[in-house]
Amino acid sequence: MKLTDRRMLLLFGLLEVAALAAFGWLDGIALPLPRLLLPGAAFLCYVAAALSTNRGSPPPLLLLWGIGIVARLALLPLFPELSDDIYRYLWDGHVLLEGVNPYAHPPDGEALAAIRTEWHGEINHPHIPTIYPPLAQVLFGLVNIAGGTILAAKLVWMCFDLGAALLLQGIAARTGRSPARVLVWYLWSPLLIVETAWSAHYDAVGLFFVALLIRAAAGRLDGDRAGSSARPPPDPSPARRFLRIWKRPAFLGSALGLATLVKFAPAAALPPLARRYGLRVVVVFAAVCAVFYLPFAGAGVSALTEGLRTYARHWSANIGAFSLVLHLAAGDPVRARAAVAVLVLAVAGYTAWRRFSVERAMLWIVGAGLLLSPTVHPWYVLWVLPMAALRGHAPFLLIGGLAFLGYWGLASYEATGVWPQPVWNRAAMWLPVWGLLLWRLVPAGASRLRATGREREEPGREEGDEGE
Repeated sequence: MKLTDRRMLLLFGLLEVAALAAFGWLDGIALPLPRLLLPGAAFLCYVAAALSTNRGSPPPLLLLWGIGIVARLALLPLFPELSDDIYRYLWDGHVLLEGVNPYAHPPDGEALAAIRTEWHGEINHPHIPTIYPPLAQVLFGLVNIAGGTILAAKLVWMCFDLGAALLLQGIAARTGRSPARVLVWYLWSPLLIVETAWSAHYDAVGLFFVALLIRAAAGRLDGDRAGSSARPPPDPSPARRFLRIWKRPAFLGSALGLATLVKFAPAAALPPLARRYGLRVVVVFAAVCAVFYLPFAGAGVSALTEGLRTYARHWSANIGAFSLVLHLAAGDPVRARAAVAVLVLAVAGYTAWRRFSVERAMLWIVGAGLLLSPTVHPWYVLWVLPMAALRGHAPFLLIGGLAFLGYWGLASYEATGVWPQPVWNRAAMWLPVWGLLLWRLVPAGASRLRATGREREEPGREEGDEGE
């Protein structure tokens, strides 16, 4: 990369930091549109920076890490304004440290009246027990041990966030892709920076385990290359045979289990994992989930799932294609939600049947969930980011910029308790993504890919990872 190219990359990075800082530090939310133009400007700088990494020699990785960290530090001191989820995290951790099962009682339960905090009134949906899985509860407890403050939570989440970036950089280097470009797509993501460093959402923890899963699937963790000429020792002991058979499936199953215990969506990747690596992955996955759920099992199955069932039945936000599914289901939300679940499982089954790589399977499974879900809060979009960053997948990277439109109506919600979802806003959020996605899939898009060299092998593909 020439000096002028480096300066351009630095300029894009600094402009993105400035736009995000202005978005966060600007007072008030009474004028949503002018303010939402700021993350839009940051997203344009982000795209320009990623595309510029393809020109000439690769930029210094230190520059990319520096911009990514500075952008996070610019928002770190800010009080979360776009979401109040952090108070539920802190409450669950507080309850856990008090020796109370967070699944057993909602925050407003009389049994917990004696341990209420001064910020108890800030907890959202206080009449509903927690919906967060056990590993999340453990992390919330650790945050409370570390001080129980919003800043402590942000710092913990950012450690996982930067750890995921480091893993993705290693995956890119190992699979012949550009580490610089993957780093920009992930580390400089305006949505990731805002949701982690400002809003204190803990989703980056799950992204770390997703990246760990992809890293484990990309090759042995001890650095051995596939196809190595090294021969195993003759007549290994039963213990060695056991370790050889279980090592990789155990790691894959554990990583998927930990990601699922942060939020449930990654569990849909279990079929393609089992197809590629055997049922041992399923056994380990189930065992990891059981170990974490066991300490909370005293609340009973009904209490463990009450919050999640309430969420699944009643929550909705930023509805896209689900509107069409709901129409086809004659307006019955239960049937519509069941139909969406079947469609996502069908995508998971297809990726298993075609033996997609873990990376590609998770891209399409998580992506299908986002495209069809009745509830897509902006931070939900982060779950497709590691795969989209690795593959440079334009439609799922685009939704990371348009997701900020999900905050339209925040001012009205603050004033009235009702979050408006005008049709034009949802159309602006979803139609460009669907248009770009369909363009890539229709024959015209495929012919263009062939014309530009589709027959060439894409770097970093695994067996069965044919073109999209």
